[in-house]
Amino acid sequence: MRILTVDDNYVNRVQIKTLLSEYGDVDAVPNGDIAFDIFVAAHNDGVPYSLITMDIDLGGTDGREIVAKIRDWEAKMEVFKQDQEAKILMVTVKDSGDDVFSSFNKGCEGYLIKPVTPESLKEQLIKIGLID
Repeated sequence: MRILTVDDNYVNRVQIKTLLSEYGDVDAVPNGDIAFDIFVAAHNDGVPYSLITMDIDLGGTDGREIVAKIRDWEAKMEVFKQDQEAKILMVTVKDSGDDVFSSFNKGCEGYLIKPVTPESLKEQLIKIGLID
């Protein structure tokens, strides 16, 4: 499985990348603009990401807006016809109901509160249907 993790905090990015490496090949980037460009390039190269983990607060950029941008691009390109839509898991410290609701409203399938543990990550990956 190809995985893209997006977090502006270096320590968090490395931790999540390490945890995700058990499940596939992981690319980690510090902001949403880079993430979107890499996401599109992966599709254009025929090797799309199966999973994207996205922080909400990306140092001035809202991760939910990047999720919406990804979903808009997928819809425009009709990637659902090729069954290549990425699963998106928000991974954040924000735990209010409004944050959770708005994240799902923008197009994520799962929501994980930091700090991430191997168990909590596995539970979410099962819940969104990426592993058994």
